[in-house]
Amino acid sequence: MNEKNLSEKLFKPKFDYPETSTLVTQIKSGQQLTNSFLDSEGNSCWYRAINRLSWQWRGLPFIETEEVLSRISISKKRRSNPNWLDTVVGYQSGNWIYEFWAQATKWQKQADFDEQLTVAESEFEAYHSKCHQSWLMASGFMTLAGYPYFRNDDLANQAVLLAYRYYRHAMDHSPFIVKDLDFNLNDKVIKAILHTPLKKSDPIRAFPVVLLCSGLNDLQIDFYRFFIEHLAPLGIGLLTVDNPSMGNSKHFNLSQNTSIIHQAILEQIRTVPLIDYQNVILLGYRFGANIATRLAYLMPSKIKGLINIAPIIHQIFIDPQMQAKLPMIYRDMLADRIGLKNFSEQQLQAELKFFSLKEQRLLIKPCNVPVLNIFYEGDLLNNIEETKLITSTKSTKLFKIQLLTLKQDLQQRSQNLANWLKDLVFRS
Repeated sequence: MNEKNLSEKLFKPKFDYPETSTLVTQIKSGQQLTNSFLDSEGNSCWYRAINRLSWQWRGLPFIETEEVLSRISISKKRRSNPNWLDTVVGYQSGNWIYEFWAQATKWQKQADFDEQLTVAESEFEAYHSKCHQSWLMASGFMTLAGYPYFRNDDLANQAVLLAYRYYRHAMDHSPFIVKDLDFNLNDKVIKAILHTPLKKSDPIRAFPVVLLCSGLNDLQIDFYRFFIEHLAPLGIGLLTVDNPSMGNSKHFNLSQNTSIIHQAILEQIRTVPLIDYQNVILLGYRFGANIATRLAYLMPSKIKGLINIAPIIHQIFIDPQMQAKLPMIYRDMLADRIGLKNFSEQQLQAELKFFSLKEQRLLIKPCNVPVLNIFYEGDLLNNIEETKLITSTKSTKLFKIQLLTLKQDLQQRSQNLANWLKDLVFRS
């Protein structure tokens, strides 16, 4: 059975799915705060975070994402909240999941067509490259269809399943060897993906690896471009895993022990022959920095270094005024990830304070691994004071990304990150 028929059989559209924004209920909603540009563009006409910067960084074409947003915007269908463009009720045109699913399906059909082409041996590289790109686009748009990945959003969960299936097809055509790995935690399976810097013709060898700790907005399949552009050229692999309550890890609950899944992986990483377990670097992005920094304190002997990008580790978890001003999507995501379906501000505040690493008494002294911290000027969820809470007994480096020179600074950040990794892994 081909991919199209299988998709239609498993995920036949229905019209009685609940609209995503209604799945988490706040007893009292907060004010709207202009979002950090790292997370969205602060447009109150949308329930979801519109993050063109992130989508382009992942490799999704700007024109196509704009076309999808336009189809959602102009819809005349009934919305669960008339103030939000992306709340069209039912799986139909104008609905967020429907429109991004439709865009993903276009790329899935293109990928199916590409794979059926007959090519000469001399054209194999171009053939695989084209198939690889088409499947990546299908996976990327299907990932957006599932956002914000609420656990009780059945239709979105189906989109995420397809996104992972398309990603696996893309990896089959990747020039690099990519392996699915299983780890164990409390009689449950942790599903991770190891992106190796080895091409299919390379001799098998162990290599350093970056263990990714991603944010609450991201799935583990959102970082392939980062691997290709910044890690593979250095001969460094990327090991990804979903955070508790999300994607392939949605059967794990998110608690103040945010690092429980990554900790289990570090404890079992010696069982993966391809990984040089003495050269494991943690990369924490946004909320993922909470996970990565926690691990740096708890398991320093298993970690070579720590990189944090725009870390969220303390203030948002203990400041009720800051929490009250968060856009509703972020409060809903936080509540969903920790298992609150109907909640008041007081309940959310009580739960979140336990996530502060300062409240957990982990930041009262430096950690014992080298640290690279990167923060962004104008970031409303992180600032230099919070970033400076993460220090090391060995070495601490701090890089700033400025808004006025964002493009150039992002390129410089990538080069600084690569140089820091090279020094850490190959010269120490």
